[in-house]
Amino acid sequence: MIDKDRSIVTQVAAKIAADLTPEGTDTDKIVSDFTYIFENVRDVLIENCLVEMPRPASAPSTPSQIITSTFPGATEVDWALEVVGKQHGELPNWLIDACKRDGVTRIYDNRDGLAQNPKRPWFKAVDDKEKAYWAPRSK
Repeated sequence: MIDKDRSIVTQVAAKIAADLTPEGTDTDKIVSDFTYIFENVRDVLIENCLVEMPRPASAPSTPSQIITSTFPGATEVDWALEVVGKQHGELPNWLIDACKRDGVTRIYDNRDGLAQNPKRPWFKAVDDKEKAYWAPRSK
């Protein structure tokens, strides 16, 4: 039986590993990748969040600082935007800002059909059918 804190850390590590595991069709590779990521993230979180030990003043202290210092190249994201279905390229900053403003977290990427129908919205909210986003007009 694990204590409540370890249970929470284990659940968080599993969620992070699930989000970071690359998609594919090779089940063995997916399970292997998930297991590797999960074990490493869990160990880092347990070591840095649950172990009561003195820390140097310069040591990272928040979970975000711990993760970014442990995994070089990781960046903190202040708004998570999920693309449902196929994503057609990088998401533009104007879209992320607009979705953040509107509280939208899940979108469809419609950019693949713009050649056939240029009036079609570039992006559409999944949960709020009224929210649609077009690229800002350039002046």
